[in-house]
Amino acid sequence: MFATIFNILGSLGLFLFGMKMMSDGLQKVSGEKLRSVMRTMTGNRFKGIISGTLITTAVQSSSLTTVMVVSFVNAGLLTLKEAIGVIMGANLGTTTTAWVIALIGFKVSLSDIALPVVGIGVVLSFFKKPQVRDFGEFIVGFGLLFMGLDLLKDAVPDMQGHPEWLEWVNNVSDMGYVSVLLFLGIGVVLTLIVQASSVTMAITITMAAKGWITFDLAAAIVLGENIGTTITANLAALQASWNAKRAAIAHLIFNVLGCVWALIFFYWFTDLICWLIPAPQSVPPDMLPNFGVEKTAVLTAAQHADIMQRAAVPERLALFHTLFNLFNIFILVSFVSQIEKIACWILKDSPDRKHRTSEQKLEYLAGNIADLGELAIVEGQKELLKLSQISGEMFNGFVHIVKNPDKDLSAEVNHLRELEDESDKLAIALTNFFVQCSSQKLAQETLKQVSRDMMVIPELEAICDACYRLITFARKRYRRQLSDSILRSSAFIQLCEEMSKFIKLANKAIERGEPLNAAVEGFSTTRESLSLVRKSLRKEAIAQMESGGVTQGGILFIEMLSACGRVNAHALNVLEAMSMK
Repeated sequence: MFATIFNILGSLGLFLFGMKMMSDGLQKVSGEKLRSVMRTMTGNRFKGIISGTLITTAVQSSSLTTVMVVSFVNAGLLTLKEAIGVIMGANLGTTTTAWVIALIGFKVSLSDIALPVVGIGVVLSFFKKPQVRDFGEFIVGFGLLFMGLDLLKDAVPDMQGHPEWLEWVNNVSDMGYVSVLLFLGIGVVLTLIVQASSVTMAITITMAAKGWITFDLAAAIVLGENIGTTITANLAALQASWNAKRAAIAHLIFNVLGCVWALIFFYWFTDLICWLIPAPQSVPPDMLPNFGVEKTAVLTAAQHADIMQRAAVPERLALFHTLFNLFNIFILVSFVSQIEKIACWILKDSPDRKHRTSEQKLEYLAGNIADLGELAIVEGQKELLKLSQISGEMFNGFVHIVKNPDKDLSAEVNHLRELEDESDKLAIALTNFFVQCSSQKLAQETLKQVSRDMMVIPELEAICDACYRLITFARKRYRRQLSDSILRSSAFIQLCEEMSKFIKLANKAIERGEPLNAAVEGFSTTRESLSLVRKSLRKEAIAQMESGGVTQGGILFIEMLSACGRVNAHALNVLEAMSMK
């Protein structure tokens, strides 16, 4: 008994490990394509459904996708309505696992293909080319997944050898809808325990193929899996924002509503599946052990009919799972707004709800989607672009103050001070985020991108610091009514406007995320010309102090020129970092 349980657990462990390796390998092979899919998430609900389907197919886990969606809603990157569309697609994407198991796991001798596939993958993993190595990891994961499934089929004992279990199953299977509800509950609990609906599906298909449960009861477990898989996202949302909690609740509402209509039409639905996929006339002798029968067994007509029905179960369950989610999407896609309202009604706004800072958003993202590796990088890129935009806004604020010395700009100065504080927090949060992401298995190109971004972060933060220092100097000159003839000169205004262009180019490089080698070479020359202008203004300020005496205004102006030089230097560093290959 205990040996059987441990064999089943070990088989499931290998199955899960193979799925994880396969998912990691696929993400690294097609990371940029997956990231481009993620960028479509912010479209309409139909784009969200497509995005959710494709991403879940790639990562082979609807739970992982919905946790990611909850994180995005928490960070304000997805609205609740957009999140519901992605969740619908995630439910459909997770059905691919059942088809893989049904079409390969019970149609092919896995022992004949699993080890050769692992061997090929290991060989590919030794290649120098990163794409080949990543594909090799995917192949190894694929082989291990089927090795785990093959061991699981062997670990689950034949029903005929356990008459006590056979009697119990017969008793609980003959109670109509009560039996259906009972096994639906088993599906919920089993998915909660293993935290992966794909594993529950593998167990369900194997048990049904071995004759432990009928197709109807296996279908009921599948319905339970769809409810059980929503709990992961709800747990992830416990410490998240109100809208993130609502997204997790919307997932639960969507799946529960689906189970309600599926239960109402349950027997008609299962009959439709059996009609669409009839039982085969025969099964190759090599495949008979998959269904708990010896290759050389002599079967009666009743036994043969029973085995043929069980042989159809894997494909029937895969189709049941797919059609259930397809019908659920078709039925409920027009009621996304209503589902959103129900989620908001269930979870009303908290009276003491506070706005989350950028740092909090990123910390939450890093803590919940770091396992996504390739996919998580997209959100870091968005926050990095926000940091670059803050640096540009701060320098433009400085130029505005220089051009308007006689106006009361206290409110703007306070706003710029808040931006500088936000830039400090954002820089720390971004660094932590990229460090966590880089600890995952990333493609070589993605690692280069992360390294480049981590070089850019301190440069942008330094630009923000230097800009605020410039703002402080400018306000001090005006507040103390110090001499500002040089500060308001056309040469200094022209210097500021050229520097503004310089910073805009750095921000554009971050936004595009592409090398700008030609531009860097051109702006290296521009930087030299700006340096000459600064030196000329410095000499002029020194000459004025020599002729009229050293003044506090003159010293402040020289300090401002030094700060301008630091801004230029950091902006050029950003351009050079973004141009690294």
